[in-house]
Amino acid sequence: PRAEAARELRAGDTMARLFSPRPPPSEDLFYETYYSLSQQYPLLLMLLAIVLCALLALLAVAWASGRLASDTGFLTTVLCALGGFSLLLGLASREHRLQRWTRPLSGLVWAALLALGYSFLFTGGVVSAWDQVSFFLFVIFTVYAMLPLGMRDATAAGLASSLSHLLVLGLYLGPQPDSRPALLPQLAANAVLFLCGNVAGAYHKALMERALRATFREALSSLHSRRRLDTEKKHQEHLLLSILPAYLAQEMKAEIMARLQAGQGSRPESTNNFHSLYVKRHQGVSVLYADIVGFTRLASECSPKELVLMLNELFGKFDQIAKEHECMRIKILGDCYYCVSGLPLSLPDHAINCVRMGLDMCRAIRKLRAATGVDINMRVGVHSGSVLCGVIGLQKWQYDVWSHDVTLANHMEAGGVPGRVHITGATLALLAGAYAVEDAAMEHRDPYLRELGEPTYLVIDPRNGEGRVWLLSSLEGPKMRPSLLMTRYLESWGAAKPFAHLSHVESPVTRNPVDWDRHKHTWCVFVCMTPPAPHIGPGPWEGQDRSPQDVPLPLPGGGTWVLKEPKMMGAISFFIFFFTLLVLARQNEYYCRLDFLWKKKLRQEREETETMENLTRLLLENVLPAHVAPQFIGQNRRNEDLYHQSYECVCVLFASVPDFKEFYSESNINHEGLECLRLLNEIIADFDELLSKPKFSGVEKIKTIGSTYMAATGLNATSGQDAQQDAERSCSHLGTMVEFAVALGSKLDVINKHSFNNFRLRVGLNHGPVVAGVIGAQKPQYDIWGNTVNVASRMESTGVLGKIQVTEETARALQSLGYTCYSRGVIKVKGKGQLCTYFLNTDLTRTGPPSAALG
Repeated sequence: PRAEAARELRAGDTMARLFSPRPPPSEDLFYETYYSLSQQYPLLLMLLAIVLCALLALLAVAWASGRLASDTGFLTTVLCALGGFSLLLGLASREHRLQRWTRPLSGLVWAALLALGYSFLFTGGVVSAWDQVSFFLFVIFTVYAMLPLGMRDATAAGLASSLSHLLVLGLYLGPQPDSRPALLPQLAANAVLFLCGNVAGAYHKALMERALRATFREALSSLHSRRRLDTEKKHQEHLLLSILPAYLAQEMKAEIMARLQAGQGSRPESTNNFHSLYVKRHQGVSVLYADIVGFTRLASECSPKELVLMLNELFGKFDQIAKEHECMRIKILGDCYYCVSGLPLSLPDHAINCVRMGLDMCRAIRKLRAATGVDINMRVGVHSGSVLCGVIGLQKWQYDVWSHDVTLANHMEAGGVPGRVHITGATLALLAGAYAVEDAAMEHRDPYLRELGEPTYLVIDPRNGEGRVWLLSSLEGPKMRPSLLMTRYLESWGAAKPFAHLSHVESPVTRNPVDWDRHKHTWCVFVCMTPPAPHIGPGPWEGQDRSPQDVPLPLPGGGTWVLKEPKMMGAISFFIFFFTLLVLARQNEYYCRLDFLWKKKLRQEREETETMENLTRLLLENVLPAHVAPQFIGQNRRNEDLYHQSYECVCVLFASVPDFKEFYSESNINHEGLECLRLLNEIIADFDELLSKPKFSGVEKIKTIGSTYMAATGLNATSGQDAQQDAERSCSHLGTMVEFAVALGSKLDVINKHSFNNFRLRVGLNHGPVVAGVIGAQKPQYDIWGNTVNVASRMESTGVLGKIQVTEETARALQSLGYTCYSRGVIKVKGKGQLCTYFLNTDLTRTGPPSAALG
């Protein structure tokens, strides 16, 4: 309807638009209230005040001349006028009354002015054809300029005032022989003056309404822009706090703003050659690592949607448990979950918090196993100590922790027992007898723990005896798949969806209509009252800002000697119009300034809103790939759907710097490992800089795991797109990943040259089908899963320094692209048995025939 009204408005002629009795349908519903508060109400009060002041001035002039007592007709007229206009001022002084009775009250004021004019016309003396022409001209002009009437009503009142004066004088003077010769020319002159008054008044009213509507639109746009800006600020705060603690968020936000101001994606100039490092050391924390035993086998039986839903429900439940026990989830690594208690604020019970959380996680998995019959379990390891925590790199920020104590906590999980919480002696000392423990058997320890040689313990769950849990399969039927059983049971946990807060933006359309109506007048008052105070400051016109009530305006009508004296009436009329036009000129200047200020403010707020939108987009793309981010900020996002996508051909890269583990140390010289992390930050940041190159636009960074860099190509293809293409074209992005791996090695060589180190890269590649999705409500995280990812990780962990290890299938795909590979032979891969792997010959590019090493 609004669009149709706008088209009708444009199609209509100008006069129809000017003489419209109310704003066009396309204007906002608040316009009438805004118009009343800013235009009708003050001008009507001002007009009545001018009339009252003029009447008082006439009384003063008559009293000073000594003729007040002798001219009873004049005195009676002025006193009655004072009483009548005072009553009208009292009626109009109530805003709600004026809004309700606008037209009747305006009609009363107009009738009172006409009555006053005719009273002056026939009060004493000889009536002539030019009598009170100036006063009626004043009435005609103020009907348009100062009375709260629409254009049609004002035109009718103005013409009625003109015709009534002409008709009354014509009928009164027509029968008189002395006045007849000059009557017609004088009435014609009066008609011309009245016509000019109507045209001038209508022109002023049309321009003022148009200017007022424009100002109103600017004001309303500014309010909407401000609401939008507030919404964007809330969004980016939610986004920033979803990936970073509050104590780091503001510092990193300032850097992003500097990048946006310096140029999209560019880094602000720094006083040194190092990238910014946002890492701090915290002591007195406990680290929990938890791994779901048996999940890999279960995940292989799931559909993509089931896998993402299962992971989101599981880790969403773990996030709820973490929040209950004052723990902060750090990261999700496949089916591994690790968190910290004591960050960012120190907690005296951090060890107890982690142990309680570990026990609750084991209970949740135990209930899940009992309800579904699926053979999965939870293995938990906890260690207490100190950590370095923060963010490294330039893209895909993820809050992380590093230290020898973190490494030990990881190995505590790997060397633990399914269904039990495995703790170190440091954690046991902090429990202060809160839980009973038993010694962990030596056979459960991994090589790192055996080499460490320190005793470890298993916590005894005081609530190990649980009530009976009904097996869901007995209710759903005996032939249901384990993965479906898991999915249906986990849905009952009701974990929140990632980025759910971005799916609904409160707006005037979506708000409750009752609330919208209730706040309508508040908005209009804000629009009317807010702008003048901060913006209209001192200027050359400041001294003129006086209320008309402070200026006595003489009005025609002090007595017969005043009303019938042409020179005196001319002077009085001049001052009446002078002060009236002065008031209207100040009003015009005010609205011109106000319109300018609103436009300036709106432009500034739009620029700020655009900056905030860019900031939100950068933050979201720092969590999600660019092609996934719009799924979570669009208006059509459905809350009930989790994002998941399956791909047929994705190349996964794991590139690690194994030498960094030996390089890392904690001592006073390197600030307990902080300077070592500064070097790791330089390595990861240089790797991230490669992603901004056009040739690597298809490479998507997934995450960093310690000194290991994980990336993938082929994720920007649409679902099913790969299947529609031939094999060679669908896997053409493998070449991009190889070139990216070579570029990583080159970057590392440059860092070695400047840092006097000899780090070498170990790379593993694999390609095949994967499932991508976004999981986690507290800290939403984009990740990929599948056998392809697991094998790629094994290719890196079993690889050789300075080499790129690939599987046989990937080697054949690379061979078809012109790369050469040579066989390493059959090696043992954990979880995969014996695999024949190949090394990529990176010295040879796309030259020569395919290598015969592949057979």
